[in-house]
Amino acid sequence: MNDGDDLLSRLADVKATTLVPGRRLDSSPLGPVAVRDALVLREDLVLAVFAEGDGYVVAPLVARAGETIHRAEPGDGAFDQLVRRLAVGGTEGRFSFEPIGTVPETGGERAIDVDQSNESVVVGERAVVKLYPRIDPGPQPGLDLPVHLAAVGFASIPTPFGSVTWRTDDGRSVLVATAARFLPEATDGWDWYLELVLAWLRGDVGDDETFAPAPTLGRLAGELHAALATPSQMLPSPVRMADGNVIAGWRRRAERWLDEAVALTEGAAGEGLRARQGRVRSVFEVFDQVEAAPTMRIHGDLHVGQFLRWSGGVTVADFDGNPLAPADERMALDTPVRDVAALLRSIDHLGRIAQRRDAGPLEAIERWIARSREDLLRAYLEALDAWRQRSLYDPRLLFPLEVAQECHEFAYAARYLPSWVSVPDLAMRSMFA
Repeated sequence: MNDGDDLLSRLADVKATTLVPGRRLDSSPLGPVAVRDALVLREDLVLAVFAEGDGYVVAPLVARAGETIHRAEPGDGAFDQLVRRLAVGGTEGRFSFEPIGTVPETGGERAIDVDQSNESVVVGERAVVKLYPRIDPGPQPGLDLPVHLAAVGFASIPTPFGSVTWRTDDGRSVLVATAARFLPEATDGWDWYLELVLAWLRGDVGDDETFAPAPTLGRLAGELHAALATPSQMLPSPVRMADGNVIAGWRRRAERWLDEAVALTEGAAGEGLRARQGRVRSVFEVFDQVEAAPTMRIHGDLHVGQFLRWSGGVTVADFDGNPLAPADERMALDTPVRDVAALLRSIDHLGRIAQRRDAGPLEAIERWIARSREDLLRAYLEALDAWRQRSLYDPRLLFPLEVAQECHEFAYAARYLPSWVSVPDLAMRSMFA
């Protein structure tokens, strides 16, 4: 490897298009980038930080002598090197490696081949490294929430192993990567839960098996919220009351999502949404009737896909929040009812996906959706009661937040995944039938 100055000179010529992985939810192109720092991981590997506007781009790169520098892929060894450095801990230049507990020995890498806002790689079949390719400086929910949950004894998450951060010129921290325990045979709910519903529609499994997951998810969500409301050194005062001004902001956010959905959604789905937008908007008047509500840090992107079924049971994953929202919004206190609304909406979405794939009786799908939602919410509230945290839940907020979530789904489909629009379309039609 050349010396540091020569390395930075070579990195200055790296094309921005090579810095981020291809399969990402946020596929917007990079603006102009400027190299800021680089850490040699191995003779042929570096971890580089580039400035992009007010944020940063982090990229593992293969930098062999005499070759064009290019982005490291799973199998090149960069992610394994990060885990090895994390096991030792300490600071190297502006990079800090902060382990939590015992970091396992590793070796070998493979990608997790799903669309995601960040990049996750399995290392040695023992750890999952999540790299944050495009990130702003400051606190991040994917770092502090798992630490808090582990501290208060919530065990239904992948055990965190630690984090890698980088320090800016003015001393702010930039989250580079996190590492957590790899869960063998893990599949997310969009896979295992959907296969179960499809098997039920085919008559291959009975009601008992098909309706069993909803209470499990509800119980885990309730226990998660109760744990998030429990003080720790990371979050010493986790619960605060929101006043009318904050709640009015929730209404403005919901109306902004509706306006965006109406403006961007095309075709029959857009026509249907515009035809009922008056009724949708009237639902948001409920926010004006709520004078105060408990708020805390929440998951922020809670849906069935965040529940991993693995050889050890079911666990909750991915605490980065809404991947398309700015960090300050994802870090803000919010009502836990927003998580409940999103999770209940995803139950409906799962049913709609099954409806599209199977084309089975609509009555069966509606029955599965209705009972699963009811069972999930009941189990959620029972879990809050067991933790003596029922006051976290304000039932008045549930329906307007569910409607707001569907508006967000329309906007997401229009911007990033047009094929998804039929799901919120079917869901919204059912909600306002």
